[in-house]
Amino acid sequence: MHEPGDVMSNRIAHAHRVERVLQALGWTVGFVGLVGAIVFAAFWVAGDLSAEQAVSLILGTTLATILSGASAYGAGVNVGLSADRLSVAIEGADPVAEPESDRA
Repeated sequence: MHEPGDVMSNRIAHAHRVERVLQALGWTVGFVGLVGAIVFAAFWVAGDLSAEQAVSLILGTTLATILSGASAYGAGVNVGLSADRLSVAIEGADPVAEPESDRA
């Protein structure tokens, strides 16, 4: 059977792995959104898109993608901070017994 401390340590380690995945996903999605904005702008400059179409694509699709990436990144940071808080709470709940000193 697993000790409670082992289970929590495993959960904290898992949370840190999830944090890294979400942050990587956030950067990737944000980068894809930025590339999309550059591509749409290039099509606009080349004359393949009207100004209305270009602005609609850049503001609608691309910025939504970038914001989704930022949300995923922020979720990863939140998971990591929560894991750190849990780790600190566990350490605080299980203090090492220190001998009492005599104050005379």
